Amino acid sequence: MVKGTVRLVLNGANITSLDSAPIYVKQAGKVVVSLEEGTENILTDGKEYVLANDETEPDATLFSKDNLTINGKGKLEVNANYKDGIASKDSLKIVEGNIIINAADDGIRGKDMVAIKDGNIAIKAVGDGIKSTNTKDANLGCVYIEKGEFNIEAEGDSIQAESYFSAFPSRIQ
Repeated sequence: MVKGTVRLVLNGANITSLDSAPIYVKQAGKVVVSLEEGTENILTDGKEYVLANDETEPDATLFSKDNLTINGKGKLEVNANYKDGIASKDSLKIVEGNIIINAADDGIRGKDMVAIKDGNIAIKAVGDGIKSTNTKDANLGCVYIEKGEFNIEAEGDSIQAESYFSAFPSRIQ
């Protein structure tokens, strides 16, 4: 098992995968995706994924089975045609960044936790905008937001937390 930190710097990247997640982290201790200041980065997936027998993952355009952190002052556009935009099977943290997500299902999903500190995030989702889904531990399934501007258009919940939601001075529409 990989226990270290995997770092991925997006510096003007335009990544498309028609049959899977353009970024798929199968195993790592922690993953940090940095958005280089002044750059525009685009991730796009197709409407159907080719998955191994009996597999249901990946199910997001940027998908990690481990802790995921997104940071930096660059721009990230996520075009999620299959299901979710950005998802982590563990904790998902976003620090700064200008993130735009168009999702066929949920925009941002972190199973154990979603924590966002600052940034400008716009989400258009057929499902929920931001959600945390862990129901097995009362200390998990949380969404924390500290500062930032959010424009969320979701057919489901704009923000959904299984156990706890907290928002400090932020602008959420």
